[in-house]
Amino acid sequence: WVPVSFGSGRLNLTIEYTPNRNKALTIEDFDLLKVVGKGSFGKVMQVRKRDTQRVYALKTIRKAHIISRSEVTHTLAERTVLAQIDNPFIVPLKFSFQSPEKLYFVLSFVNGGELFHHLQREGRFHLNRSRFYAAELLCALECLHQYNVIYRDLKPENILLDYTGHIALCDFGLCKLNMQGQEKTNTFCGTPEYLSPEILLGQGYTKAVDWWTLGVLLYEMLTGLPPFYDENIPEMYRKILEEPLRFPDDTDREARNILTGLLNRDPLKRLGSGRDGGNGAAEIKNHPFFAEIDWNRLMAKKYAAPFKPAVNSAMDTSNFDQEFTDEVPTDSVVEGDYLSESVQRQFGGWTYTNSSRL
Repeated sequence: WVPVSFGSGRLNLTIEYTPNRNKALTIEDFDLLKVVGKGSFGKVMQVRKRDTQRVYALKTIRKAHIISRSEVTHTLAERTVLAQIDNPFIVPLKFSFQSPEKLYFVLSFVNGGELFHHLQREGRFHLNRSRFYAAELLCALECLHQYNVIYRDLKPENILLDYTGHIALCDFGLCKLNMQGQEKTNTFCGTPEYLSPEILLGQGYTKAVDWWTLGVLLYEMLTGLPPFYDENIPEMYRKILEEPLRFPDDTDREARNILTGLLNRDPLKRLGSGRDGGNGAAEIKNHPFFAEIDWNRLMAKKYAAPFKPAVNSAMDTSNFDQEFTDEVPTDSVVEGDYLSESVQRQFGGWTYTNSSRL
């Protein structure tokens, strides 16, 4: 309280700190806590934002690396997709910023582990658990398709579980933007086990390629392996193109039926192709395999997940590979990566703050 000289009242002053949201972020705004993943692109770390004490995942990418591999377009597409999409089953982008040498994504920290990690440990999932994950992934892919984005890289390594057991799709580096209707693209990309016949044949492909990979993933969750898996990659490609689809004897009847539809080699006849001009995702949602699912309830995360990962707190990193978490987290100095002004201009507009999702 402060006495005032012009009367008998008292003046109450409150001091409040508001972070300057207009100031561009730098790596100095974050405490680096743990390394939780690494790849050819760089690494992913658990970080704490110093002004708010909130915990996030920070993905770093060396600019020179993506330039040398001609992946600037893919990386910018990933930032664009994450910034515009708001879906309960897609990891939200909170911020992005850059230094002269690196690009940085700041994402929600999702710490229930990769679906890959859980599938490897358990061998396969029971029917209801597989159906639950497939339904949430279907909603994530539907959202991307509504934004005219093809995902192209659906696999267990790109799917995280949150602490309640719901899925969170991540890694949008192979997305293709601006894909209207039945428009085709030709880039050969993806992961061998999940490649569709039309990609292997170089025929060009549409959004229906994502329904093929959803079918491969559902088959893998139910049986433990992708449907045409072979350690010899050329032989696996031959199987993808020619081998009949076979099921273990104990496979559920409706599961066989939906998988036969999703894994149709003809993309125009594939379940979800939207060949009649309709919404392909709606066609899949209406399949009897998903008959028990209330899609509005699913989107609101009102269904309890069939499996809840062991997570002690928002800080818990026990579901990540110890090979990474034992490493000292540093934003490593990049030597000899001087990039010209014209090259740096390619990264204009990278910086982003999602104030609605902080």
